[in-house]
Formats: sequence, C-alpha cells, structure tokens
Amino acid sequence: MKKSYIMNLFSNLIFYAPVALLVRTVQGITMSQFFILQAILSITCMVFEFPLGVLTDKIGLKKSIVLGQFIMLIARITLFFANNFWIFAIEAFLEGIAFALNSGTVSAYIYNLFGDDNYGNNISKFYNFGTVAFILSTVLFPFINSKFDIRALIVATIIANAISFLISIFLPESEDKNYEIENLNLVSNLKMLVKNYKFRRIILIVSIINLSFLLVNFFYVQILIENGFSENTISPLILAYSAIQLSQPYIVRFLGEKNSWNKIRKLSIIASVFFFALCVVKKSPVIIFMIILPTILTVLGVFIDKIQNNYVDELGLDNYRATILSSFNFFADMFEVVFLLFNSYISSFNYRYIFLFMALLFVLNGINKKANYPAI
Repeated sequence: MKKSYIMNLFSNLIFYAPVALLVRTVQGITMSQFFILQAILSITCMVFEFPLGVLTDKIGLKKSIVLGQFIMLIARITLFFANNFWIFAIEAFLEGIAFALNSGTVSAYIYNLFGDDNYGNNISKFYNFGTVAFILSTVLFPFINSKFDIRALIVATIIANAISFLISIFLPESEDKNYEIENLNLVSNLKMLVKNYKFRRIILIVSIINLSFLLVNFFYVQILIENGFSENTISPLILAYSAIQLSQPYIVRFLGEKNSWNKIRKLSIIASVFFFALCVVKKSPVIIFMIILPTILTVLGVFIDKIQNNYVDELGLDNYRATILSSFNFFADMFEVVFLLFNSYISSFNYRYIFLFMALLFVLNGINKKANYPAI
C-alpha cells in the first residue's frame, strides 16, 4: 500500500502547474489555442473513458496504472520539447489518454486490494499524498523558478513522473487470477444501467462534486477580490485549504464507513450551506467558508467512491469494475459539459447565481432519501 501512496505523491508533483498557461504562451501559443488544447484534453478523456475501462479489465488494474504512468511521462517529455501548436496538441492528447486510463482504475485497485471494510480510510490516505504533492509543488515552485527558469520546472516534473512510473512497476497485483473474464456486452449493460435510478443518482452526485471543484478553481479569486482582498491572497488560501484537506482520513474514520448514503445526505446539506454562505457572507468571515468547503467536498468524494464500488459488487460485475467505474465518469463528464454551457449564460449576469444553483442541487440531494433501491 505504501508504494501506491508514494507513487501518487510523485505523480502529483507538477512544479509548472502555477504557470501552466505561461509554459505554453512563451512557446507562441495564443489564449484561444490554449483553450483549444484544454478542449482536446477534455474530449480525449471523455471519448476514451469506456474503451480504456474495458482495456483495464482485460489487462488488469496494475498494468493499466503502469501504462497510464508511462503515457503521462511521455506527455511531460513532449511538453518539454513542444514549440508549436501541433506538438502541444499531441501532449494534450497523451495527457487525456493517461487521465482516462486512471479514471476509476485507482479506486478499483485499492478496493480490490483491501476490500470494502476500510476502503474510505485507505482511499483518503491515497488522496492525501496527492494533496501533499500539490502543497510541495506550490511551495517549491518559486525557488526552482527563480534559481533556474520555467523549463527547469518541466524537467523537475519529468523526473518526479519517471520516479512515479518506476514505483508503479513494483506495485502488488490486486486481482484474483483464478477467474475467466468473459466479454461484457457493453451496449446492453449500459442501457440497463441508465434505466436504473441508483445509477443515475450516483452520476448526479459525482457530477455535482466535480463541478463544485471547478467552481472553487474558477471563482475563488473573484470572491476574494469582491471582498476587498488582493488576488495574491489566493496562494496562501489554496495552501490553507489543502492543508485542511489532509484531515480527511480522520474525518472519515470519525464518521464511520457504514450507511454511506446517510453520510452523503448530511454532507450535502452542509455543502449547500457553505455554497449559500459564499453568496451572502462578506469581508473576512467569507475566508472561513472558502477554506473549509474543499474538505467537505473531498470527504463527500470518498463516500461516493465507496458507493460506486459497492454498486459494482451489487451488480455482480466485479470482474468489470474499471469499465463500470469509467461509465460513471463518462456520464459525469457529459453532465459537466451541459452544466458549463448552461452556466456560461447564467454567469454573464452574476456568478452568485451559479453558487445558489449548486446550493439548491446539494439541498435536493440531501433531502432525497430514495437511495436504497436495488442495483438493477
């Protein structure tokens, strides 16, 4: 287990992240091209969710993780040598493939390795190492950038990614090798799943959580500025809420992992209060809500991860765990696209309408008790 933690630490050491836009613009990429590159990455993730989920179930979770780490390493090396739009586009495509390979794979790997009983505690510890890497990257960024240059940030990231790839090779296998995997009729099974209430409910919650983190990334700076803070305040704010996120294993342990649906409903109500508070609380007190909200969302994510894996077990499709988990992410991605297009219109009036909308979605999720339906 420690190897997977260390792998996640090094794979999330992205030293150029604070200047991801600048890394590309100094090589002649325009703002419009930058957004096209982001679109290439997002579309690649969505398109390859299912095929790579199926591939993962055929070759095994560990091999998929190793392959994902290797492709991400190639993407980082490509980024270092990129000097025109088309090479950057290849880098975005490779990064999208790597993300799609990891989609659901790590969750399935840890669930298979340790089972259901202590899943929340194990996955939250795994995520914590990614958070530690983010904090280290943020803290070390100014030192590397000032002592060397922006390309040194990419080199440092490549080295970290290479270490992560090497560690992934030595991860223990998590699958039971004593079964024969039959071909899954993907189309018919998806039709069956989409008709099921619990499946749709899980997709909605995954989507809401993903969109909430997008709003945190997009609008936290604007909230700070509107409340009289400098935009430079965002860096210490990010470090503060990232540090608090490290408490998630202790929160999960305190709440317990039984009755996960009840935990999700209660946390959804709390999240709705925080989103509403970000719309009405002014000046310094708003900082408290901004710092705590990401931790609430992260703990929510841990419980919905557990529920997704439990749902696969209910279906009796544990041999196709990566495929089913990828299906959740695929539909969540589609929901995210629709939401962003819808809110591009709403946000033209006031971003607070989006936060109020998210508060409403969390309230509806919190008061909805129709979760204990059978899987199919």
